[in-house]
Amino acid sequence: MTRPTPHPAPANGAPLPGTTLDAAEERLRQLGARVTQPRVAILACLIDAEDAMTHQAVIDRLPADGEVDRVTVYRVLDWLVDQGLAQKRAGNDRVFRFALVEHEAARAEVHRQHSHFHCTRCDRTFCLEAAGLPAPSVTPKVPSGFAVEHVELTVNGVCAECGKPRGDAAH
Repeated sequence: MTRPTPHPAPANGAPLPGTTLDAAEERLRQLGARVTQPRVAILACLIDAEDAMTHQAVIDRLPADGEVDRVTVYRVLDWLVDQGLAQKRAGNDRVFRFALVEHEAARAEVHRQHSHFHCTRCDRTFCLEAAGLPAPSVTPKVPSGFAVEHVELTVNGVCAECGKPRGDAAH
């Protein structure tokens, strides 16, 4: 599988759907946290996202009126992580990405014992299971007291498209 295509984001400045904003506000109330416009807007972005979002992707989804500055976005994203609502992970490009905990848990369940091929040139990831290759069945030994929840195998290399010979220019 290639990376999922993100939801078509509203044009910069377009509001997020009301139901997503309502859901974000309700999550904050259930948490017993102060409900602020930046927290609601940023949590709504994560609720609506199909894939983990970078700090910049969150900024791009927020209304263009400038009410939420870059520093506030960083602080709110880190606060959501501290509250256990979001996860923060560094990608292969060393850029942090944020996703709701339940979104990550659902993706992990789908990808349990699942193998991938990651192209080091175009940065796309493909499911090997879709190519008819079985998932690894070997669970590695881990130190005493550790518990394996799932095993991931990622094969790194060059995909077929990136590996195609390029037409030589005329000499």
